Amino acid sequence: MAVVVTACGGSGPLPFVPTAEPTPSATRELRVVVLETGGGAPIAGATLTVDGASAVTGEDGSATFAAARGATVAAAAEGHDPASGVVPDEGDLQLELRSNVVSGRLTDGGGRPVEGARVFVDGQATWVRSDARGNYALPGVPGEGTLLVKRAGYRLAEVALDGEPTKDVTLEPFEARALYAPAAVFEGAGRLDDLLDLIDRTEANAMVIDVKETGGWLYYETDLPEARESGADSHPIFALEELLPALKERGIYTIARMVVMKDNTVGASRPELAVRNTATGRPWEDFGGGIWLDPYNPGVAEYIAAIAGDLADKGFDEVQLDYVRFFSDGDYSVADTNLPNTQSFRLPAIRRLFRVVSERLATERAFFSADVFPISFIAPDDQGIGQRPEVIMPYVDYFSPMVYPSHYGPFTFGFAQPNEHPYAVIDETLEIMNRQSAGLPMRIRPWIQDFGYGEFRAYTVADIKAEMKALRDNDALGWMIWNARAFFTEAALGPPREGEDAGITTASP
Repeated sequence: MAVVVTACGGSGPLPFVPTAEPTPSATRELRVVVLETGGGAPIAGATLTVDGASAVTGEDGSATFAAARGATVAAAAEGHDPASGVVPDEGDLQLELRSNVVSGRLTDGGGRPVEGARVFVDGQATWVRSDARGNYALPGVPGEGTLLVKRAGYRLAEVALDGEPTKDVTLEPFEARALYAPAAVFEGAGRLDDLLDLIDRTEANAMVIDVKETGGWLYYETDLPEARESGADSHPIFALEELLPALKERGIYTIARMVVMKDNTVGASRPELAVRNTATGRPWEDFGGGIWLDPYNPGVAEYIAAIAGDLADKGFDEVQLDYVRFFSDGDYSVADTNLPNTQSFRLPAIRRLFRVVSERLATERAFFSADVFPISFIAPDDQGIGQRPEVIMPYVDYFSPMVYPSHYGPFTFGFAQPNEHPYAVIDETLEIMNRQSAGLPMRIRPWIQDFGYGEFRAYTVADIKAEMKALRDNDALGWMIWNARAFFTEAALGPPREGEDAGITTASP
């Protein structure tokens, strides 16, 4: 039967010829199947969204709902990259999602699990730790890039990402044995060559390089805005882009030592960050004229974290903080801090600084360490400086007590003159610290002395070896030797150890 439609304003009817097929419906019942990339296993629990409506896939990876032809269906599932597709005129819609979780097991050379390792992708902020069995599962991993594994006591490991979801990694043990390198080593003619030659001839395989001392200047060239603002960039001594590659080529592990709270440059240029002298209204100074930053003041932790991150970005293997404590050695009666100077306030302030720096370095290649006074860990309180195990140990990779027997007070551990008992003093100290650090992923690597202090005699080969034996007997991982002038007793150092140069473990994909 013909249908006639009259045209508006026209003189006659227009013919309407029906099509052979009915006009398609605007919507249709659609079954969507979500699978792992490559037609793999079905993905249950994936959320499907189309035109504001949503559905969730079942155990078979599918969900059925009404959808308009040509509409876009978006699929998302935990641990996978999202994907989308267009509703076809007929049939099912299949979507494939790439798993972005990389998992695996971390072991040492003997096949034993490595617990507490930090696993992350180079350039990304997400990280996880391996469990007691050495297992890890890291989400948000791209198809290409570099997986990094960082654990104190082992070399940094890197693995190329190639789309495979499983990456087992064998970590290589590493022990740093470091000599101190103050600014004088880089300013004096021939001093750096002499120190490098000493490292070549001995078991030493690392250097602790001063990058910021109590003056507050940064000894390296940098365009860090925070350093420019404070004036800390005005006294560079070396260019790290030249120094660090040269040291790494020789297999030397590089540790950047940074003095934190004693800082004349920032204290003078940004007095709002410093401890205040109530008598003068100016920054408080200790008996030696040193200005101290106030850990309570907003911006102090952030300033230190910015420098630590800059050092890591420039290629140091480790960033080490020193003088992370409250002020001392001055007229306390005119010293004023932003909050009450009591232990209950001091400890959270120091904890926060370590947390802020730790977070900044968490997904950097550089390890994080801190120097501490042993007395705050032997005594039951913080000794007025804010250092205690619970506010430092959980945040660092390497914990570095300065176990110099010459600096222990008379009758510590029952010794009238602790300087004369290097083995026993260090042995007793580390027994306490090992108990305090039980269960934490950090390792203890102490500073030991190769010097004489005040009225006490200089240490001999026998003394230094006694210090080293106390470290070994208490499972300390390596050592760092302090001599303010960087002149070391070579006879106390063993010969080079084969295969113990610093370096990265590169695992096969």
